[in-house]
Amino acid sequence: MSATYADRLSDYPNKGVCGLAEKFDTRRALECKINKLAQLVRQSRHTVVLTGAGISTAAGIPDFRGPKGIWTLEEQAKKKEKKASKRRKLYGRTDADSNAATGGGTTGKPNFSFIDAKPTYTHRALAHLVSHTPPGEEEDGRRFLHYVITQNVDGLHRKTPDLPRSSLSILHGCVLTEKCEVCSREYIRDFEVDSIAEQPTGRYCTLGGTPPGTCGGLLRDTLLDWEGALPEKDWIRAQEECARAELIIALGTSLRIEPCNHLSMYATRGYEEDTVIDRPERDTRVDGAASGGRIPRRKQQLGCVIVNLQQTLFDQSAELVINGRVDDVMRGLMERLGYGVDSWDTASA
Repeated sequence: MSATYADRLSDYPNKGVCGLAEKFDTRRALECKINKLAQLVRQSRHTVVLTGAGISTAAGIPDFRGPKGIWTLEEQAKKKEKKASKRRKLYGRTDADSNAATGGGTTGKPNFSFIDAKPTYTHRALAHLVSHTPPGEEEDGRRFLHYVITQNVDGLHRKTPDLPRSSLSILHGCVLTEKCEVCSREYIRDFEVDSIAEQPTGRYCTLGGTPPGTCGGLLRDTLLDWEGALPEKDWIRAQEECARAELIIALGTSLRIEPCNHLSMYATRGYEEDTVIDRPERDTRVDGAASGGRIPRRKQQLGCVIVNLQQTLFDQSAELVINGRVDDVMRGLMERLGYGVDSWDTASA
C-alpha cells in the first residue's frame, strides 16, 4: 500500500469546504436527467469533459472533500486532537489515555494504492466516446466526445488504452509519470514517483532524442504542489478546447480548485462572447492548437452539465445538475447513445 499523494503536499490551510452532505436524485429524476444529458450530447458538435476525484472512488481511491474524503478525514482528526489536547490540560491525561479516547491517535487518512487501482467504468466509457464513432454513424466520422481534461493525479486516464494523450490534458500531474526536462518525453511507470513539485527523480531519459535514445535528459516528477504553475501545454490546450466547446460536462468534481473550475463555464451562454486564452508570450502551442490570443466561440452554447454528489460553486449557472454516482450516470448515457450498457466494454466482460 502506498503513502498518499496528499501526504507529499506542503501544508495549506485553505482546502475549501469539506464533508458536505451527499445528495441523490430520485430514480425517476435521474432517468429524466440522463435523457436530457444524452439529448445535449447528441446536439453538441464539440463536447469536452472535465473530471475530478469522484470518478475514481469506484476504483478504491478516495476523493478529497466528500464525507470520507482525504481532507474531510484530516479535518476530523484535527478536531479530535484538539479535544484531546484540552482533556490533557484539564485532567492531566497522558498521550496514551487521550489516544485511547480518540481512537488511537490516528491521522484519519485512508491508505490505498495508485499502482493497483484500475480504470473505472467512467474512465473506459470516456475513452470509448473519444476514440469510436457512434453506432450507425461510422461514415460521418463524428465523435460524441472530443477532449478530456482531468484534475486527477491517479493516472487512471493514462491506464485506459483507448484514450490518446493528444485528447487529454493533465492539469495537476500524475503520480506514475516522469518527464524529461530536455525533450519532454513522458515515462509511465509501474511504481509511484515519490517526489512532488517537479523535482529530479534521479533517472534519465533513455528513449528521447534524435536518433532515439540519445537524449539523456534528467527526469522530473510531474506533480503540482499547492499554487504550483499549471503545465503550459496542457493548460493552453484545455482552454482552447473549452473555448471551442458547445457542451462541457463536469464529472465528479467539486469545482473548487482555481483556475481549473472556471473551465466548466466556457460553454455557458453569456459567459463571454469569445475567450481570451491564457498564453505565455513565447509560442508553446501543442500541435493543432489555434494561433493568437482569442478563439471565437461556437455559435451554439449548450452550457455545462455537472454530475456530482455534492453541491458545487457553479450549480446555479449549470444547464443541468445531476446528483448521482458517476458510473451510474455514464452507464445510462452510453445506453441512450446507442452503445448498449456493456456490449462495447471488454473490461466488464
